[in-house]
Amino acid sequence: MAEKSIHWSKMKERGSFAGIQILVWIYQILGKGFFKVCFFPVMLYFYLTGGSARRAIQAYWQQVEITRGGKRSGYWQIHKHAFKLFLQFGFAIVDKFDAWLGKIGLDDIEIADHAAFTDLTSAGGAVVLSSHLGNMEICRAIFSCGANKKKLNVITYNEHAPSFNNFLKKVNPEAAINFVHINDFGPDDTIKLKQKIEDGEVVVIFADRTSVNNPESVQYVPFLSKDAPIAVGPFALATIMECPVFFMTCIKSTGSGKYTTYIERFAEPTKVKRKERAAYFQSLMEKYTSRLTYYCLKAPYQWYNFFDFWTVSVQADEDKKPNHKN
Repeated sequence: MAEKSIHWSKMKERGSFAGIQILVWIYQILGKGFFKVCFFPVMLYFYLTGGSARRAIQAYWQQVEITRGGKRSGYWQIHKHAFKLFLQFGFAIVDKFDAWLGKIGLDDIEIADHAAFTDLTSAGGAVVLSSHLGNMEICRAIFSCGANKKKLNVITYNEHAPSFNNFLKKVNPEAAINFVHINDFGPDDTIKLKQKIEDGEVVVIFADRTSVNNPESVQYVPFLSKDAPIAVGPFALATIMECPVFFMTCIKSTGSGKYTTYIERFAEPTKVKRKERAAYFQSLMEKYTSRLTYYCLKAPYQWYNFFDFWTVSVQADEDKKPNHKN
């Protein structure tokens, strides 16, 4: 049987709504610079006290170095890289505030592939597969301006991050975004999402986390030189929607400080026979982790999954695990 770890959805959100409001007050009254100074001791506290998150990021960084090849970091260097990632996560929260307060617009975002951007904004309904790499909240500006305006339906796990989600809705209740809570997700929600696609809306799925309701529904695919359990559900749902599917991530440049949105046409609307679905979903999952690997190596400090990504959260069948050589 596979090694077992705590499922990401069982990891309690650290921090309260009141704490977030205090940080927002500091940000609004004293400015972004002072806010970032305050964040350093906060993130140091989380790094020192969050053993499981710290170890998960250290394991991630080791896989980054294995994939890159070359010299591996020592004990203290690994801590340095891991804490830098924690800090980047804190700074990303600042940018999330700006995005939801409407301070970040299209002029502040570089589009890497304008042809793919045009495809997405003119495609009618579409599914976007994303991840917890980079800062997808910044991308909402793309869908909030003029002819590009579209309503986003973001599939999220509300019980895992109620404080932050509640805050976002409070600071901008008029935002053209709808949270679809997967802790209550069922067949009726699939039908509703299908209708939203037909109405020209966009469904955003973060495909880098295993299912809350069915965590054993995974296949193992290579990610950063090691087989990782990836949920089948996002790729099955994207296929059921029978619409164009895109891959999207939004990464901050270490030089200019600006964000670049990377959009790729990922899959076309396809009707798949039942006996061919498993192989088709597997091909989509391998394509997804291949692109995710590429962008992780491009922005390694912007990976915000603070759980053991390569260890299954429940005892899964060993025959699901392929015989890859790492």
